[in-house]
Amino acid sequence: MEELIAFYSEPEHQRIVGNLHLPYEKAPCIITLHGLESSKDSGKWPVIAARLYDAGYACLRFNFRGCSGGAEKSEGEFEDVSLTGRIRDYKGALQYLKETDRVDMRRLGVIGSSFGGLVAIAAQDKRIKAMVILSTPYTMLQPQKEADGYYELPSGRRIKQGFFEDLRTYDVLQAIRSAPPILILHGSSDEVVPLEHARRLYEAAPEPKRLEIVGGADHVFSRRDHLSNVIELSLEWFKTYLV
Repeated sequence: MEELIAFYSEPEHQRIVGNLHLPYEKAPCIITLHGLESSKDSGKWPVIAARLYDAGYACLRFNFRGCSGGAEKSEGEFEDVSLTGRIRDYKGALQYLKETDRVDMRRLGVIGSSFGGLVAIAAQDKRIKAMVILSTPYTMLQPQKEADGYYELPSGRRIKQGFFEDLRTYDVLQAIRSAPPILILHGSSDEVVPLEHARRLYEAAPEPKRLEIVGGADHVFSRRDHLSNVIELSLEWFKTYLV
């Protein structure tokens, strides 16, 4: 069963839109966290959610504030994005799962991609018992600031200067030291986040941990065989540590 759901991110009380895939009541649940400029429906996420469902895992995927479009856009504006704001959205998702009481809160996992991986690490939420991060940086380079106080991303979209001010308040390499069992997946041909980031995160993470480099894979694992590999490795990780 898949249903469209909504919850609120506090303290701004912004309405966040998502999908809950529930194979059965009180199933173990995986929360998915999309990247900076993507959405819950981008590329790999519906595929991952369907595969988790088939394997007996519930999956909550949602649009961070200001992301997506149309009726399923979450409230807020993309240009206001911050790591703190996205952590609040993530915490709101966890609170929704707790309040609805439909999944096994003792067996929660997370898959975060790129900036979503940063969110998963920096949130340091002890309810998460197993973590998978894909194509995740430990820091981000600050682009040249435009005259009106905005930064332009390579895509042409703009974010406010507060994004980097907020980001500097987090030490991701320190935060990962308190991570649950963590699987780090990175494409050898990632054109956005250098492979060195995966290695630095792996070095800083506690045991149990695993680093897998997917040969030839790009930043979003766009090839079907690469994505299939990512999903199977993730399932293996969750089957081991969400017990």
